[in-house]
Amino acid sequence: MNGFAMRNTKAQSTDQTAAGCYTARFAEAQYLLKRIAGRLADHKKRQAAAPADWGYAGDLGRITEQLAYVLADLGDRSAVDAKGLEY
Repeated sequence: MNGFAMRNTKAQSTDQTAAGCYTARFAEAQYLLKRIAGRLADHKKRQAAAPADWGYAGDLGRITEQLAYVLADLGDRSAVDAKGLEY
């Protein structure tokens, strides 16, 4: 595991508030976005070392689709619509 396991919300303590849970998950999302940015920078460096390798472009095609779905989940469907993805 990478340090963050999915949490079963049904097993959460009844002492936790919605606001407290939101704050913790917001911080986790920010942390994951920071890690994603770092991994994208590493990916770009590896691609630069092998510019003829189409695998890197394929990686980003899949990743950008996944990110488009994340954006749609946050209320902005523009990327899924632009890519012609079902949502």
